Amino acid sequence: MFGKLSVGLATVAFLASFAFADNINVNGTNRTMNVYAPRNIEKNRPLIIQMHGMNQDAPYQQNAAKWEPIADTARFVVVFPNGQNKAWDISGDKDLNFIKAIINEMYNKYGIDKNRVYVSGFSMGGMMSYHVANKMGDQIAAIAPVSGGGGVNSPKRAMPIMHTHGTTDDVVNYNSTVNTLKGWVSAQKCSSSSKVTKPYPAHKSGSAASLEVWSGCKDNVEVRLLTIAGKGHWYSMDEASVNTSVEIWNFVKNYSLDGSSITPPIQVPTDRDSIFNGGFDSTDVAWTLQTHGSAAATGDVKNGKYELDISAIGTENYQVQVIQHDLHLEKGQWYEVSFDASAGANRTLEVNVEQHTDPWASYLTEKQNFEIGKESKTYSFQFQMTAATDKDSRLSFNAGASTGTLTLDNVKLKKIAEPDQGTIALTPSLRFATAAGKYNVYSLTGKRLGFVEIIENDVPNMQKTVKNAGFGKGVYILRRKK
Repeated sequence: MFGKLSVGLATVAFLASFAFADNINVNGTNRTMNVYAPRNIEKNRPLIIQMHGMNQDAPYQQNAAKWEPIADTARFVVVFPNGQNKAWDISGDKDLNFIKAIINEMYNKYGIDKNRVYVSGFSMGGMMSYHVANKMGDQIAAIAPVSGGGGVNSPKRAMPIMHTHGTTDDVVNYNSTVNTLKGWVSAQKCSSSSKVTKPYPAHKSGSAASLEVWSGCKDNVEVRLLTIAGKGHWYSMDEASVNTSVEIWNFVKNYSLDGSSITPPIQVPTDRDSIFNGGFDSTDVAWTLQTHGSAAATGDVKNGKYELDISAIGTENYQVQVIQHDLHLEKGQWYEVSFDASAGANRTLEVNVEQHTDPWASYLTEKQNFEIGKESKTYSFQFQMTAATDKDSRLSFNAGASTGTLTLDNVKLKKIAEPDQGTIALTPSLRFATAAGKYNVYSLTGKRLGFVEIIENDVPNMQKTVKNAGFGKGVYILRRKK
């Protein structure tokens, strides 16, 4: 009865990889749910519980509502519970106990903010949202039913409500639900007059939606009705009109049980000339782990450091990459990259600065290779941006050559002045060389200019030897002759 959605929504593929199935025991009964939590989510972030319609299930509702990109941006957890026999107990305690158990489980797993738990649902799930509002108002900050109504029955506190409904709904009557919603307006002593925005959003002249808002309610809550003209029993994701999930989040995020303001999620600036979150302060925001080919790895922030665990190597270093892009590199500017690193066993780590798009051209004369040991050390290199200015370049740690753990911290990129005339830009392998020998001399464009023989291999003597060999003022790269 309560399960009909539009054919268009039903054809969208369910992205199971975005969530995992979980189960909890509630009064001796095993209950199941799908959970989506952004990677390395911080503690004290909100929780949204969204319930499916009758004869539907959690995967179906997850596919219809598409909460994942919103949760990733705003940093909150979403749970899609499964009702028993694909239905909800909208009058008793069975599913109220399930909702309470979900809240506790998400608190134990993710440290969610219990003052910011929001309940939503489609059709019969919307009816369950009203039941929760009546019986658990002291534990729920706001509700957002979609195409499913419910009356007022001695709620424990004034409840912020965002209700969405289509005018041609032939399963749950629109007019009947509007009258029920007005019962909440009256019970919560809201202003009898409302403000209507039509079309909604106002900047979308062709939108079929309108928004009616009752304010002045007890405890400063609002009651909202989002009406979609000519639409039936469905969960609207029409970008020409409204994206229901976006509208729900933009409403519920304004409310908490303790009246506190939500801590804004971390905003990563774009077009920047330095590394963001290079100290991995509780999260890996701004960093991306990519694996390619047969390589396999996981990454997580532990104790303020990024720990990469590589379980299968690739055929190339880049097949396991930890990347930060949106870096603005200016043509002609010199930069220094530095970072702390250690590994579970001695290994080589390749580092590159490159385009973020195909063909991923490197901006270094050669990719940098560092020998990483078990003890954390600071590594660095300098380079000049000789290519055209790139506002979306990236720093890549390429670790696909070895399995095991690799730990990164204190990653930095900074502008530096052009090195003093006559100094030498050394490759990492040369910088830490322990033997004298013959070295080829190259320009920064990679052209071989000749060779020198280093008698004493510390850096100052290398620079003096190059100068005495007749090379003019400039910056050179030395590579040991084989």
